[in-house]
Amino acid sequence: MPAMGDRAPDAVTGADCAQEFDEWLGRVGALFEAVRFTCTHRLADPTLAEQVSVQVVAGMVARPAVFRYFGLPFSGRIAKLAEGLIATADAGGLAVVCGWPELRDRIADLPQEHREPFVVTCLRGGDVEELAAVLSCDVALAEGRHEAMLAHVEELVRPGTAPVRVERG
Repeated sequence: MPAMGDRAPDAVTGADCAQEFDEWLGRVGALFEAVRFTCTHRLADPTLAEQVSVQVVAGMVARPAVFRYFGLPFSGRIAKLAEGLIATADAGGLAVVCGWPELRDRIADLPQEHREPFVVTCLRGGDVEELAAVLSCDVALAEGRHEAMLAHVEELVRPGTAPVRVERG
């Protein structure tokens, strides 16, 4: 029988989510630094390297489920984003977006109500049933919280992404 205060090893608490979110922020910062370091050598222009790096980070955060992966799936997504942006920068067509401090602060300021859904579904890969259990609510409410979090994340990274032209016709 577990001692009082023990919890199941797979149970998630608000404190766990806070710690996992903070660790993820560290991973995002390391991602930025690694991409900037590489791009500085590839582009020989620190300003362009920072812009590429910001756009790579914004692109990764815009699809936050990618952070549940490590290794090749994660690196492959980085490479796909970075190579296209490096080619665009080499051709002189890179869009100017916000700087790293602004994007970093926007990501770090993800409201508390979105952090548990973010950690459970994006970082851990949990489904809405697991999120409902963590939030102690029904599945419909958990689904709404998940969708609201995704919409908020998409909006918070928008200053770090290049405008997309929609072709009509």
